[in-house]
Order: sequence, then structure tokens, then C-alpha cells
Amino acid sequence: MSNTSEWLPEHNLTADGEERRVGVEIELAGLEPEQMVESVISVFGGEAKRVTSYEYKVENTKVGDFNVELDASYMKAVGALMEHAPNIEDSNSIEGMAKELLTKAAEQFVPWELVSPPVPLSHLAELEELINIMRGKGALGTRNSLRYAFGVHLNPELPSLDIDTLLNYFRAYLCLYDWLANHEQIDLSRKLSTYISHYNKDYIQQVINPDYQPDQAQFIDDYITANPSRNRSMDWLPLFAYLDEDRVRQKLDDPRINKRPTLHYRMPNCDIDNPQWNLNHTWFAWLQVEKLAFQPALLADLCKHYQKYLNTLLATYDNQWLEYTEDWLQRENS
Repeated sequence: MSNTSEWLPEHNLTADGEERRVGVEIELAGLEPEQMVESVISVFGGEAKRVTSYEYKVENTKVGDFNVELDASYMKAVGALMEHAPNIEDSNSIEGMAKELLTKAAEQFVPWELVSPPVPLSHLAELEELINIMRGKGALGTRNSLRYAFGVHLNPELPSLDIDTLLNYFRAYLCLYDWLANHEQIDLSRKLSTYISHYNKDYIQQVINPDYQPDQAQFIDDYITANPSRNRSMDWLPLFAYLDEDRVRQKLDDPRINKRPTLHYRMPNCDIDNPQWNLNHTWFAWLQVEKLAFQPALLADLCKHYQKYLNTLLATYDNQWLEYTEDWLQRENS
């Protein structure tokens, strides 16, 4: 397990002086849900609770409650209905056989998802131990099959929710997107899916323009106009719903938007069956965004160069910006 201090950004407290937290979602195959539950308990303690055949919980761990669920809202809804059918535990009943067939069919295409509670940053490294245990039990990641478009989602709590902080994080992310995508080596099945679409060039230009100084309401409105979907590499809708739920609900009728005071970084692969991979691969890359967001002069300079690059004819076809940011990060970290 990595040294705990390596996981901490420079700004590791919220505006209220509390330690920042991050939620982690890991999509995987190859394990029974009971094995995932046992793995969580072995690292964090707690008690297992079966909600339905498609949803389990580990309650009262030392960092909060974990969920283990078949990652599809319709499956959980069907599971809840079938749990109340007569003789549901009888595998010879019609309902029992239907439930078993439905589960096995869904598991061929829908991942099981391990959803952590908001974990204090000082405990984040402990998730590496959990990943190692699940790998040892046979967990499979996205590269194991073309039908597996599995990812790891990070939901980092921000040090502040003022508009300047939000814009700085977004601009830092946009400037470093090419580098992050190259670092993750996004699997083909995930590239071909719509789950992690990037923002279009016009919207990126709007956000990184130094003259763009919206208030919170305008920022939310502009974002939803350009991105009326959860399917972005960085999904801002949960945070916007937390900040102004009525404004978001009036524009988007999507019950899957769950409000929370965090970003929702969706791009990284889940390579859990690769012994050379662990959560630090993704988190340490994310820390580059954290670092840049709190260096306003450097961020403004990088945005200026990125604007110029995006105006070139070959901006979407060459690797010049990737090479530029790689060189830039190497200099900054040397």
C-alpha cells in the first residue's frame, strides 16, 4: 500500500476546515457479490446486508457504508419487485428461475459495481488493499472482454464551492484532458461507448477564455445547454444539482442525477485484473489537476496556449497538445 501522505493534495481541507473526502466507484466482473462484500469487510470491517439479489450493503464500516450493486437501475428495480413475489427463494418456482436467468444474463453485459462511501483522503490508500484482495479472488476489468466497458469513477469533494474554484478546476481539467486520457490508455470498448464523451471544442473555448466570468447560475445554464447529458468524461451535474437542484431539474428530467458536493470524474479504466494497476494510477494523475487548479498564473498561461492550439486546423488530429502538456508537466514536477 502506498504511503498515505502521497495521496494528499496540498489543499486537503474543505472550506469548513474538515478533511476532504472522495467517493470511488469500481465496475468489475468475475466475482459474486458475496465475495465483494467479504472483501470490503476484511479491510474496513462492518456488517453485510442483502437488500435484493442485485444490491448488497456493507454497513457500519470504519469509513461509512459501501454498496455492491448490479450497475443498472432497471435491474435494481426488477430485483425489488421480484423480492416480494411468492416463493422467490425457491429456485424451482417460475419467479425464482426468472430471477436467476435475469441475473446471469445481465452479468454478461452489466458490471457489478462497488460504491464506496465518501472516504477521507487519509484513508484513500486503503482502497488499494481492497482492490488487491478482489484481484486475488478473480476480479476482471475492462480489458478482459470487448463487452466490458468498465471504469473507475472518482467523486472528489472540493476544497471550496465558490465559482472561482469551480472554474479553476474545470479549466485545469480541460487543459490536462489529453494527458489524462493518454495516461489512462482508455480501452476501445469505453471509447466506443457514449459514457465518457468529451466536451466539444466550442464549449472548451468558451470555458478557458479568460473573459468568461460567469456567476454560478450562468455557469450551470451554459453547461447544461452545451452538455444536456450525464455522459461526459467529467460529469458536473451531481454537483450542480447540489448547488441548485431546481435549476437542474427544470432543464433535465433524469432521476439518475444524484446531488452531491463532489465532481464526478468518469474517464479512467478499471484494470483490476492487471497486477501492475491499482487506484494510485488514477489518483496520482488526478492530483495534477488539483495542483494546477491552485496555480492561477500557470493555469492562465496554459489556457492561453490551449486556446491558440484549438484554433489551429489540425487541433483534433495531431498530438501536439499532448506532447506540450507532457513536457510542461515534466518541467513542473522536476
